[in-house]
Amino acid sequence: MVQEIVTLEGHIIDSDILRRAFQRIVEGGGEFEVLRCTVGKTNEETSSAELAVRARDPHALDRILEQLSYLGASSVVKDASFAPAERDGILPDEFYSTSNFDTFVRLDGKWVQVAEQKMDCALVLRAGVPTCVKQRHVRLGEPVALRGPGIRVKPLERSRSKNDFGFMSNDVSMEVNKHVVVAAAARAMREARARGERIAYVLGPAIVHSGGDVALVKLVRAGWVDVVLSGNAFAAHDLEKSLLRTSLGVCQMSGRAVEGGSRNHLWAINAVNRAGSIRRAVESGIVKSGVMHELVKKDVPFVLAGSIRDDGPLADVIVDVLKAQEAYAAALKNVGVCLMLASALHSIAVGNLLPARVRTVAVDMTEALPTKLGNRGTLQAIGLVTDVGYFLERLANELQTS
Repeated sequence: MVQEIVTLEGHIIDSDILRRAFQRIVEGGGEFEVLRCTVGKTNEETSSAELAVRARDPHALDRILEQLSYLGASSVVKDASFAPAERDGILPDEFYSTSNFDTFVRLDGKWVQVAEQKMDCALVLRAGVPTCVKQRHVRLGEPVALRGPGIRVKPLERSRSKNDFGFMSNDVSMEVNKHVVVAAAARAMREARARGERIAYVLGPAIVHSGGDVALVKLVRAGWVDVVLSGNAFAAHDLEKSLLRTSLGVCQMSGRAVEGGSRNHLWAINAVNRAGSIRRAVESGIVKSGVMHELVKKDVPFVLAGSIRDDGPLADVIVDVLKAQEAYAAALKNVGVCLMLASALHSIAVGNLLPARVRTVAVDMTEALPTKLGNRGTLQAIGLVTDVGYFLERLANELQTS
């Protein structure tokens, strides 16, 4: 048997981390011995444990330690190991793949926090700082962190307060008290503002179809929107409503389909593209209302990413997928809260770019969106199954009465 000493720190008991650590050791074919365990006596005090982890061979032990690292366990003795990238975009075989949890790397006996935290990246040492870097951006010879000792991941801890946003994370049910979730989202937005953080929105076209755009315009005017990430569909339908009072050919006043209305979104795209861009269409007076109009008027940045389903698309849409991904990542700097509203594909894309510490609310009419987000690693998201128009109306009211 080979052995490694690991430590766990934080609210490891009531967050169920200690039990999960024991389980992963046993499931990995290992054994453990608790060498030391200190239990916090108040809500503020943390707990800590030191475990001797044993396995039949070094390879089995490495696999167990890698699993424990995702629970925040760390080896107490070794620095991280690095190997040079073989060439541009080619990593050494034993590279460490990041999660969206805050990560620390042990360098020269000190733990250094990873920069630009996001999932599915390599850890590259740049200017002495371990940094999350997409595989395609790694350059020949750059030092890439390897799996094994010297990497600590800080998992999310379960909140001890039922009034806290984190208490509801991962609860996906139509039966959840929607008023409580909306209030928690509003509270998280206020707290983010107090910390100097930004609020991001991921928007789907159902917002326009459901009439939620009216409440969203109020939120933009009130200054509760710092950046919008979406695609061609949302912007096109919002502009169609502004220009023709229809959305997907359905009259937004009567709710009835308009004869020949299926061409309306194409007409709207054509009119805006003739002006040169959404901003130019607003500034020239062609577009006089709607969410995109308000974003331009309030100078709120937006990024529209293209897809193979797009009609047109609008001139503002970034049709190169990799460039769109980079634009999304740049727009998410210093975001503390993200609202993902009725847009599965763009929400999952944004979830992959966000660190787990960002408070996230995913709203959709079905459980599919929040469930998919959780399956793909965005475990911190609150999933709310409801009409997005209702959610936005309640949120606008909640923030106006605060």
